Amino acid sequence: MLKRAIASILAQSLEDFELIILDNSSTDDTEAVTRSFNDKKIHYVKHPPSAISKARNIGIAEARSDYVAFLDDDDEWLPEKLEKQYRMFVADTSGRVGFVYGGYIHVEEESGRVFETITPRLDGNVDEYAVRHRDTLTGSASNPMLRKSAVIAVGGYDEGVKTGEDYEMFLRLAREYEFRFVKDALLRIYVHRGYRLSHQLEPYLKTDLIVYGKHGDFIKRFPGTNSYFLQIIAGKCLRLGKKMEARAYLKSAFRAYPWNSGVWLQFVLSFFPKGIYKFFHRVAVSLYLRMRHSVHYG
Repeated sequence: MLKRAIASILAQSLEDFELIILDNSSTDDTEAVTRSFNDKKIHYVKHPPSAISKARNIGIAEARSDYVAFLDDDDEWLPEKLEKQYRMFVADTSGRVGFVYGGYIHVEEESGRVFETITPRLDGNVDEYAVRHRDTLTGSASNPMLRKSAVIAVGGYDEGVKTGEDYEMFLRLAREYEFRFVKDALLRIYVHRGYRLSHQLEPYLKTDLIVYGKHGDFIKRFPGTNSYFLQIIAGKCLRLGKKMEARAYLKSAFRAYPWNSGVWLQFVLSFFPKGIYKFFHRVAVSLYLRMRHSVHYG
């Protein structure tokens, strides 16, 4: 996968860039694969074992350009990605654009089958949307190009966030800067077959609580969004068996926006065994993923 990712970067139509390979003190063949390309654009950095948030900050510090883009090794950029995003930044005379993202293609890793294409339509101030739609905005941290000075201005990546670090930083960026999009698909995101319930529920719950703690005053300006976010926190609590905490968040979600029918359903399900809730959650997410087939979000 790493070789595929590196090859997709070196094949970019934009020629003036540096490629920084961040090696998290891996014990695999990362260094050997990197050196096999023998390209002067590549700058290999091996750093002590770190959380992704810290590694992102290392990348920001190492970058010499004011525009940075991350590519996780299981994704793949299309040839004109960097050029199209860079043009959007160059066209910005206000200096207010901090984030340029684009469309993306979901590919099943095992078969290579394309099962979903997402076309973006939101730009400008997207802060509320970013709160509600952490997945459908960019699909992956491999999508956006960021203005380095903007990332630094909002404090960089929070190294206390171990899961969902990109989402949390994107929210801070969205509150201070404008977003722009390229309508074309810019990358392929490879996913494994079928829906997998996260085995990292506790870290994701912690991230949601950090986000709500940092951005709660902003989120509360939008009753529906506030209710939805509290409902998401409650859902994770239920899947972890924390029923009393879940009901407290659901009550807050109801007070924020009584017309959120999902809150009522979750509250009823909170009185059933954890396995029953997880079954309904799995069914609901599976139906949602089927509905997203070839959907355009905007």
